[in-house]
Amino acid sequence: MGALQMRPYQQAAREAIHAEWNDGRRRTLLVLPTGTGKTIVFAAVTEDQVRSGSRVLVLAHRGELLEQAADKIKRSTGLASAVEKAEQTCLDSWCRVVVGSVQSLQRPARLEQFPADYFGTIIIDEAHHAITDGYQRVLEHFPEANVLGVTATPDRGDMRNLGEVFDSLAGNQFRQGELGRVEGLGGICYG
Repeated sequence: MGALQMRPYQQAAREAIHAEWNDGRRRTLLVLPTGTGKTIVFAAVTEDQVRSGSRVLVLAHRGELLEQAADKIKRSTGLASAVEKAEQTCLDSWCRVVVGSVQSLQRPARLEQFPADYFGTIIIDEAHHAITDGYQRVLEHFPEANVLGVTATPDRGDMRNLGEVFDSLAGNQFRQGELGRVEGLGGICYG
């Protein structure tokens, strides 16, 4: 396990997320361009939440996103993740971090196994999908959880507004039209 090294804009995003939650805005969206370390930010937030006593659910719609999240969280924070997907369940695990498939968790028989306060924090990878019925069923089941959605693409083809799910935007590390070199990417990032 290496120490979590964050770039200044990633640390600013982390702080902005906590500020939103501390101000009572429990469902916040983080938008960062592709390749700028959204997973690093949510790994750090995961560690913060576990240290404060919360159980964290990282929710995604594809298995490879769950695997990537579990791997990044483990390598950057040392926290292991249980899996809630298909026949795998986290209910008998000691892990405070769970990576879960929305396809599995959205099923009523699956959700009913969890008390409403089981997860104190829910992180949604590729949060532009969070507006769909499956994600909404999961979020409704855990109404008191702090929610963080992360995405590089907040605009949806069906023109539905993510404001239906999220009540705040955590920071704006890359302003519209601003051109900047992002250290370590070897290229230019357009915000």
